[in-house]
Amino acid sequence: MKPKNLFNALMAVLIIIGISACDALKKDKEETDPEKTMGKVGNYWKGYADGYPNATMTIEENVDGNVVASFPYGGKTIEVEGKVTDNGFSDYVYSNGDKTKPFVLVKFDAKVGDKWEYKIGNQTITREVVKKSTTDDTPYGFWNIKTIDVLETIPAGVQVRGATSPVKTILYKWNHKFGFVFAEITKTDNTKVVVTSMTNAGD
Repeated sequence: MKPKNLFNALMAVLIIIGISACDALKKDKEETDPEKTMGKVGNYWKGYADGYPNATMTIEENVDGNVVASFPYGGKTIEVEGKVTDNGFSDYVYSNGDKTKPFVLVKFDAKVGDKWEYKIGNQTITREVVKKSTTDDTPYGFWNIKTIDVLETIPAGVQVRGATSPVKTILYKWNHKFGFVFAEITKTDNTKVVVTSMTNAGD
């Protein structure tokens, strides 16, 4: 092969590799457009738990997927921050709002055994996928739906917003269309609180 032809062939290969790499990056990049995720301003989740007043968490702001949501509790309005993409949810609870340190709540393409960790000092909070439905096995409103079950384990003494966490585990159920659907919270005194949810996010 002549040098000129060899050069052209190499350039063609490099271009193909470059295009493939760009396509892969586009594929891997999670969508944050609120029109294509559950992060649209006005989307809400109504929470229900025995012994506690019902509360509705509503998304008030979305900037590149970073959302601010609020809910009334104890006569006050509580704000929480997180990130919503087309492939899941993260929060900034343990980082006290530091957006450089998102902590994954769920990834919809995750597999059983996938785990995310967040370190506070010498303690580590873990969130692990413990189940992923293959059939519509979870009741939700008038339907049965598939869920991804994530178990959060919180070491004793972990500080959350300046106070010791009263919770040691949270078992979340998530759905790719409705987001948060259920949580079983186990407190440090071993009492349990079950929270169910309904949302307009799947409308």
